[in-house]
Amino acid sequence: MSRPSVTVPLTEGLTLFEISMPLEALGYDWDPERGPLYDVILCGDLRGVPTHTGARLTPERPLSALSDGDTIVVPGGRPGRPLDQQLLHELRRAADRGTRIAALCTGTFSLAEAGLLDGRRATTHWRHAGLLQRMYPHIEVDARALYVEDGGIFTSAGSAAGLDLCLHLIRRDFGERAANTIARNLVIASHRDGDQAQYVRAEPLEDRAAWLDHLRDWLRANPDRPVTLTELGRAANLSARTLARRFQRDVGTTPMRWVTAERIAMAKELLEATDLTVDRISFDAGFGSPVTFRASFTREVGISPGLYRSRFSA
Repeated sequence: MSRPSVTVPLTEGLTLFEISMPLEALGYDWDPERGPLYDVILCGDLRGVPTHTGARLTPERPLSALSDGDTIVVPGGRPGRPLDQQLLHELRRAADRGTRIAALCTGTFSLAEAGLLDGRRATTHWRHAGLLQRMYPHIEVDARALYVEDGGIFTSAGSAAGLDLCLHLIRRDFGERAANTIARNLVIASHRDGDQAQYVRAEPLEDRAAWLDHLRDWLRANPDRPVTLTELGRAANLSARTLARRFQRDVGTTPMRWVTAERIAMAKELLEATDLTVDRISFDAGFGSPVTFRASFTREVGISPGLYRSRFSA
């Protein structure tokens, strides 16, 4: 069975970090027996392409092969630089064919210049969001989001948010367990919601991780326990008010939205890895009733639990 392909355009001045993200996250050999999830193919001038550091990369295919991929991932570079006209042409051609297209960080500017984001919501690095909005006023620029999906086109904020978007694509294509495995190998958070704020006040990372990991462990250990804001605060040794502020600051969402997302993630893992009935999973994941579970799952994931299992179970 052939793997889905991801094409990555290489044009002059791109950043090495953003080129490496689709290679590492999407082309990672996470299962020696199965191999990489995707075939990741670099497209560009076959004579070599200089990056922003001066290092040259040699593509495997010409830029004209870009639209042959099932998904295109466009890395970013310095905003305001002249954009490659052939790249813009290939992006428009791919969009006309219905190809899934994602842009990392300032790669959003290429999609915008190609006219693919007009009338759509999109994001980029928070430092350049204002410039993007001024240059392309027909785009709804969300300067806070980590990543945005609108009509089959995906954009991410800066730096590591590109990895969050890559994990989001993996989760859509291969399920929660595959995304979690890749995240563990890359030593990054397995799931940050796209609406999470991309810029937060500095605080030692271990301090943020410790209280949230403790709360996640508590939630998973008590799936049948009714959860209120007060109960969550008690588990975290914080007042309900302080907990709500900390969630908004560090996670970019409300405590109860986080609870729902964690329960959905738990349910996905059970649907993928076990033969438990959907009714049983509704209780084991903390939803309390099959009706509530099916409604919440379908609303958040976009498909029913049964259909999710048929797509992603081992």
